[in-house]
Amino acid sequence: MKKTPIHALTITVVILVFAWLMIERAKADDLSDFLSNSNNDSEMTSIWKSDGSLVNIYGAEDAGYVVKGGDNGTEIEYFVKPKDDGSPTFIYDDELIICSNTGCY
Repeated sequence: MKKTPIHALTITVVILVFAWLMIERAKADDLSDFLSNSNNDSEMTSIWKSDGSLVNIYGAEDAGYVVKGGDNGTEIEYFVKPKDDGSPTFIYDDELIICSNTGCY
């Protein structure tokens, strides 16, 4: 059975209208707004370790580097301070570490 061009046109129009409605329903934000606010909304901090690996920290009040010096040389470590309200802080290092104001596990 040979399809006439009007059937192909109708199917194409239906697919385009369906796609347009899906996009409208999603109400997607502008990509530049998403990229500029993505770090602040998730409260993520990334720290590079001296071996080149990356540590991702979510929900910390403060995180940064500590430089320790001694007779054997200088050592750089990172620190994480959880929030005082008891909300969990997630540290993705070699393993997942979950900390709160009562301790880490």
